[in-house]
Amino acid sequence: MIMVFGGTTEGKKVAGFLDRADNAYIYSTKNRSEPPMMRNGEYRWGALDEFAMQKLFVDRKVSVVVDAAHPFAIELHKSAERVSRSLGIPVIRFERDYAIPSDILSGVKHCYADSFESAIMIMKNLAPRRVLAATGVQTIDVLRSYWEQREMKMRILPSSRSSATAIRKGFPPGDLIMMSPPSTWEQERHCLLAYGIDCLLTKENGASGFLPEKIKAAKSLSIPLVIVRRPRLDGSFIVVDTIDELAKTLAFCAEES
Repeated sequence: MIMVFGGTTEGKKVAGFLDRADNAYIYSTKNRSEPPMMRNGEYRWGALDEFAMQKLFVDRKVSVVVDAAHPFAIELHKSAERVSRSLGIPVIRFERDYAIPSDILSGVKHCYADSFESAIMIMKNLAPRRVLAATGVQTIDVLRSYWEQREMKMRILPSSRSSATAIRKGFPPGDLIMMSPPSTWEQERHCLLAYGIDCLLTKENGASGFLPEKIKAAKSLSIPLVIVRRPRLDGSFIVVDTIDELAKTLAFCAEES
């Protein structure tokens, strides 16, 4: 049995490949959502601590783990790697495309931050009038020291779960923008203009996270962009970034088992 941590574009790609290859797998997400169309997969949802994860792997005889979850799902990455290593199970990281064409970055007022704390310091130095945080509802707490003192709009998914989480954390409801991430730079530009944004905070979440579109929109308005770098993976991950590489790695793992 193959264990897939998904909830992303990459997770759906992995599920699609496993279906085509007639592999049995479990597709797991943190929050309940519409799973991809699956012929050979089982869907489960809910966060797993390391004890629950280990029990699941043992009970379902998991032979390989594919981590295709969001790059900022830090605790999941750590847990999946530690549990897999403890059980002697190969753990594969199916990575997304982070490359940004040089012509898109050229002329953009942008700064990379190694953490959200560093991003806050950069934004304070930039002193914008109104920041848009396109970083998701889970970053409300880490950005608290900024939005409690300065004006910040927070864009979150248009779901009751996201809005309830934001309100529970104390974020001003009037500063929430309930919408899915714009998929084109023109849509992103319209959002920035509509809310009078003069600084954009985002994550290094690659092409599937629409980072190039965010960069182009900020560039078109000559506003600064602060990008929080993705966490680096440690441990025993086998990193692949194409389906062909994934197929070869799974075949190698099957031969070694």
